[in-house]
Amino acid sequence: MVGGGPAGMMLGLLLARAGVHVAVLEKHRDFLRDFRGDTVHASTIRLIDELGLGAGFRALPQSRLSNVAVPVPGSGLVTLAAFDSLKPPYNYVAMMPQWDFLDFLASAAAAEPTFTLLMETEATGLEFDGGRVTGVRFRSTAGGAEGPEQVLHADVVVAADGRHSVLRQAAGMRAKEYPVPFDTWWFKIPRRAAERGEVAGVVPALGDRDALIALNRTDYYQMGYLAPKGSDAKIREDGVEHFRQRVAALRPDLADRVDSIRSLADLHWLDVRLNRLRRWYVDGFLCIGDAAHAMSPAGGVGINLAIQDAVAAAERLAPDLRQGRVRIRTLASIQRRRRMPTVLVQAVQRVMHRVVFVPLFAGTLSGDMLARVGDRRPFSIQRLLFFILRHNPVVKRVLPRVIAIGPRPEHAPGFARPLTVPPPTKLGAMTSPTDTAVDTAAARARLLELIKELAVVRGKVILSSGAEADYYIDLRRITLHHEASKLVGQVMLALADDAGIDFECAGGLTMGADPVGTAVMHAAADAGRTVDAFVVRKAQKSYGMGRQVEGPSVEGRKVLVLEDTSTTGGSALTAVEGVRKAGGNVVAVAVIVDRDTGAKEKIEAETGVPYLFAFGKDELGLD
Repeated sequence: MVGGGPAGMMLGLLLARAGVHVAVLEKHRDFLRDFRGDTVHASTIRLIDELGLGAGFRALPQSRLSNVAVPVPGSGLVTLAAFDSLKPPYNYVAMMPQWDFLDFLASAAAAEPTFTLLMETEATGLEFDGGRVTGVRFRSTAGGAEGPEQVLHADVVVAADGRHSVLRQAAGMRAKEYPVPFDTWWFKIPRRAAERGEVAGVVPALGDRDALIALNRTDYYQMGYLAPKGSDAKIREDGVEHFRQRVAALRPDLADRVDSIRSLADLHWLDVRLNRLRRWYVDGFLCIGDAAHAMSPAGGVGINLAIQDAVAAAERLAPDLRQGRVRIRTLASIQRRRRMPTVLVQAVQRVMHRVVFVPLFAGTLSGDMLARVGDRRPFSIQRLLFFILRHNPVVKRVLPRVIAIGPRPEHAPGFARPLTVPPPTKLGAMTSPTDTAVDTAAARARLLELIKELAVVRGKVILSSGAEADYYIDLRRITLHHEASKLVGQVMLALADDAGIDFECAGGLTMGADPVGTAVMHAAADAGRTVDAFVVRKAQKSYGMGRQVEGPSVEGRKVLVLEDTSTTGGSALTAVEGVRKAGGNVVAVAVIVDRDTGAKEKIEAETGVPYLFAFGKDELGLD
C-alpha cells in the first residue's frame, strides 16, 4: 500500500489480520498535518466496533457532529441533515484530528506480526515484468536526505496516495475530470474558552459569491473559505486585510479576532477536484480512494468512501494473497463492488455543484434568497429544493443516512474480526470483552465429546443418499441438544472466521440444516454481529408466496450454506441452487462433520465455493 492515509492504513490493518505480509509506505515523517479531512462517519465507527477497537477509538479526543444546518434570515438555523435521527449508537459523525485517527490505526496494525509501516518512504514509480506490475519503486527521505531508489516487490501494489497519485500516473491511468465551480482555502481562528464544548453542527455562512464554514476544534475553529475556482491569484493580489474583511462580513461574531490571520501564508489552498478513473486497475495494481475517484468536499464523504474501498479490497484480495497470486478478475471485482456508490455520490455532488454552488458564486444564491421560499417571486429550483429539504420528512430521514452511512457501507471481513466482538451499548460505549468472550478451543473440544457420546451410532444403516454404511452420525441429537446447540453455533462461526469467510445469512436445506443455521445466528448475536438464518425447502411452494427460501431475504447478500453432515453433497447442492435462484451470493458451504466420501470435491467442483468442515470422521474414531 502506498499512502498512509485512512484508506491505506485501514487496508494494511485488515490484510495483516488475514495473515498477509503487508507494507504501507508513507512519505512523511509523521501524520501531523493540518487541514486534512477530520470526519469519521457512522459506518466507519461501526466498522471499528466490528474490528474490536471501539473502546480505544472512543477514548480518543473527539466531538460529535449531530447535524448540518444552514442559517436562514428570519428563520434561524434550519437543519438539513440530523444525524441524531439515525439508530443509536451510530447516530453521529465523529470529529477528530486525522493524525489521531491515523495514529490509532497504525497502533492497531502494529499489533499484527505481518504488518510493516515505512515512514519517510516516498514512492517514485512502479516496477513491471512484461505488462504486470510486480512492485513499487521508492526512496527513503529520512532526515531530509533523499536515499537511492530501491524496489519493493509485491504480489499486488495498491495506490492510496490521493488525488495527485504518483503511482496512478506511473501506470498510465488518467481520470475523467468533472467541472467544479469552487476552491477552498483553509485557515484557523482562535476559539474562546466560553465557546468550547460539543460540536452541535456544521453551519455554513453564505455571502455574495463566497461562503464560509467552521469546524470546531479544541481551542480553535478550522475555517474553510469557499470562492469561485481560479480565485487564488486574486485573493493573494487583494492582500490579507481584504481577506480579513471578507471573513468578518461572513461571520461578524468572529470579526474581533480576524487579525489572527497574520498573512496569506496562513491560508492553505485546496484545488477542489471531482474525477474518476474509468478503470481502477491494471494487472498487479489497484487504485482506491482519491487515487481512483477524487471527491468534492460537498457532503464531506470522501474519507468514508475511501475507507469503504479499503474494506472491499481487503475482503477480495486476502484469499488471492494467501495463494500468492492476485488475479486481474479479483481487481475487477473490487471496482465492480465500489463503482456504484462512487458514481452515485459523485452524481449527487455534481447536482449540488449546479444547484447550489454555481448560483452561489454567480451571486444568485444567498441566505436572503432562501428565506423567501413562500413569496411570489419568480420560481427557482434552489428555492424548491430548499423547501423540500426543509419540510419533507422522507428526505430528512434519507439525507442523514446517505451522508453518515453511505449508499453501500462495508462490514469488517470475518478474518479481521476478533473471535467475539463485544456489542456497543446504547450510548456507544463498549462492554468488556470478557462479558461475551468465547474459548473456541474449549467449545470445539466439548462439542467433539458430545458428538462421540450422543451422535455416533454403530451398525448397518442406509443413508439418505441410498448408500450403506457401518455407522450413522445422528447430528440432530447434537443440533437440538440443550448444551451442544450453543457449541455448534460457536464452532461453526469460528470455522468460517478462520477461513476468512464473511457472510450475512446462514442456513441450508430443511431439516438437517435448520438448527445449525439458528445456532450460528444466535452465536453471531452473542458476539455483537448480525447474521440472519434461513431455510431452503426441497422444492418451491405452489401456494402462499411461492418461495423456496424461507426467512429474511437472501437477495444480494453473502450466504453461508450449512449442513449437519454430508455424504454425496446432494443436500448442500440443492440448497446452493435454491439460494442462487433467490438472488443470494453463496460464499461457502460448511458442515459440522465430513464423512470423507467425496462431498467436498463434488461441492467445490459444482459450486465454485470452498467447502469447510469442523470435524473429520477420523476425529470421531471412525477410520
